[in-house]
Amino acid sequence: MTMFRRSEEYANIEDEHVDLLRRRLAELPTDAASLQVKRARQNGEGVIATLKPRNATSAAIITHTENGLNLVDFRFGEYGPTWELPIDTEKANKSEVLSRLQEMCQAVIAGNCKHKRGFLSVTGIIQIGNKPHKVTDVLVFRASPRLSGKRQYEPYVPVV
Repeated sequence: MTMFRRSEEYANIEDEHVDLLRRRLAELPTDAASLQVKRARQNGEGVIATLKPRNATSAAIITHTENGLNLVDFRFGEYGPTWELPIDTEKANKSEVLSRLQEMCQAVIAGNCKHKRGFLSVTGIIQIGNKPHKVTDVLVFRASPRLSGKRQYEPYVPVV
């Protein structure tokens, strides 16, 4: 299991991850999405950034980082399964973590993501290339908003 610890390599991760999301936003047509950035708490504890699509059938991207902490939290849409990058089985440096974050963001923007309801669980699935990446929240008694079966998200920009 990866230990999340303070690291000099991650001293500026808040700005770097927000810049990554700004670049994703700049690649989209004007008004396709907006970026909101706020402190996680008044006295620090990192930055939460949300890339919110204009299309209500697309999934928002929500990320959290804290300078010095070798961890990036990532989730999408309206439900809670959260990836902690680097994933427990990975030994990754900061540039590899940011590269994985970029891939995940691009997949969500392209609509290659869904949530699936299981028995007392919700699973988030992101398709990167031909490989699905999954994370599951368990003991979810009531998903809010209601989720039965699966919810496939649409791309931020319609494919023509």
